[in-house]
Amino acid sequence: MIFSDAIFSTSVSLGSEKIFFDTRKEIVFVGRSNVGKSSVMNALFGKKDLVKTSARPGKTKTANIFEVGRKYYFTDLPGYGFAKMWQQMREALDGLVSWYLEERKENIESVVMLIDAKLGPQQTDRDMYEFLLELGMPITIILSKIDKLSKSEANKSIEFAKQAFFGQQIFPVSSQKKLWLRELELHLRDLLK
Repeated sequence: MIFSDAIFSTSVSLGSEKIFFDTRKEIVFVGRSNVGKSSVMNALFGKKDLVKTSARPGKTKTANIFEVGRKYYFTDLPGYGFAKMWQQMREALDGLVSWYLEERKENIESVVMLIDAKLGPQQTDRDMYEFLLELGMPITIILSKIDKLSKSEANKSIEFAKQAFFGQQIFPVSSQKKLWLRELELHLRDLLK
């Protein structure tokens, strides 16, 4: 794995005094709660639990930043769209996501947006996509948990995502079965050159 030298660097919360001024290039991961961001990042790092995973949606409440090869950062942002979360907490986390993306915009080489392959793009995903386009951010789309679908279902999910996110590259990934991980690694490495 080309990102196997990743280590945890720091966590940042909204209004934190640890505002992140480092100018190194960065890849940021966003997606709905429980879409598999942590699992995909761990698979890319070749590590089991460097990025904390949870079966309980809404667990990540900070921007968790990982240093890769002492050159780059990979950042796990809190999941959005978890309806059962206390509204004030949900608004705070959504605020953290938008604040972080706006603050780090100049250093972010791509926002990796994860979509659950089985569910397809939800309204919150579409809203995030529009927000990223407004910011002029480069976007990489991952259809996560693609192994949970049959081949025909997977093909339909990929085609639907291509229509919903016209012009974006789609990576149908399974962190468990390691599907499309190498292609995703190569894509991210190219972005970080």
